Amino acid sequence: MMGINALENPAADASEKNSDVIKIKLIDRFLIWGAIFATCVFVIPVIAGDSDSSNIDLAADSVNIILLFGLFVFRKKVALKAKTFCIIITVYSFFLSNLYQHGLYSSTLFIIVFIPFLGILSFNFRQAIWMYLVALFSYTIIGYLYINGIISPTQLDPTVNNSIKWINTGIVLSLVSIIVSMFVYSYNTYLLSVIDEKNILLQEIHHRVKNNLAVVSGLLDLQSNLATDDFTRSNLKISTNRILSISKVHELLYQSEDTSRIELTQYIRELADIILDSFNKTGKEINLHFDLAIPFLSINHGVPVGIILNELLTNSLKHAFNQQQDSYDIHISGFEEEDFYEITYRDNGKGIEPTAYKESTGLGKTLIDSLLYQIEAKSHLHTVDKYFLSFRFPKQLR
Repeated sequence: MMGINALENPAADASEKNSDVIKIKLIDRFLIWGAIFATCVFVIPVIAGDSDSSNIDLAADSVNIILLFGLFVFRKKVALKAKTFCIIITVYSFFLSNLYQHGLYSSTLFIIVFIPFLGILSFNFRQAIWMYLVALFSYTIIGYLYINGIISPTQLDPTVNNSIKWINTGIVLSLVSIIVSMFVYSYNTYLLSVIDEKNILLQEIHHRVKNNLAVVSGLLDLQSNLATDDFTRSNLKISTNRILSISKVHELLYQSEDTSRIELTQYIRELADIILDSFNKTGKEINLHFDLAIPFLSINHGVPVGIILNELLTNSLKHAFNQQQDSYDIHISGFEEEDFYEITYRDNGKGIEPTAYKESTGLGKTLIDSLLYQIEAKSHLHTVDKYFLSFRFPKQLR
């Protein structure tokens, strides 16, 4: 049976990673809707002739809007904090430009509240406060310039342009920003606690599933030792390894910081060790070659891929390498594209005639075919003088 591995404390890191996934989705939505909103507020009125913005202001606003749309297009290639910082700079630029041009007549003063909102969402509380203080300082400087007549746009109502109005507006904006900041801070804290609890529960589930599967595989292993013929003993051992290939997924998920995916190279190496220990009783020197450029697989992919590789490795050891040859080589490679994974398995065994393979009705072949269908894979098979199977499957299953 498989031993219980100690859990060092991956829950905190996993919570932060899962929290970042949620924040990335929020920031991406903020990007696209913010860009659309900014276009409607800053550019369309100018084009329609309903705004007195200068060409310089229009150019600055247009650059900021293009930056927002550009960030959205390349959002997957930009880190969360870098993306958020760029949005904060853009918001600050909109705020500063329109405040300078329109003073308290600016209809977009409220966007200053997005600075602490975004700062707390992606950075820590202290950094967010400093970002807001910079914006508030800029507000104070521009207010001072207006009150002293250094900036004096046309059609300025003197009753609006006084220190009391600027101070009251600044207080209101600060109160709203504080309320928003406290809400986001509380949301962040609550989100982390919920995700942390979920991760602990998921790890406990994976741990229990792993232990239960280990019990089943242990019973089958005991039964195989009591079998009186080689055929029964071999089939029980194959069934044991199929269960262990599933159990190994849950074991790795239990140990992982991220309970939604497994590290593929580690999984395949440990799975190969289990199968070699079971079927390489003659002491052949099996050369395993791994070239895997797929870092992780989800559990929805990991279990089917694990069982497929279990069947392929078992077939190589039992059938392909059952005669004397210079070397016994198995190659497992894989790579990923934007929307697909592709895994290739090949050995240098004796192979099998295509007609004989098609007529085969073994459980292993049936399992491989059904699991390839389950993960929506397109495969290419070559079995003459060797065994070669390549299968390509989508990252997102329907």
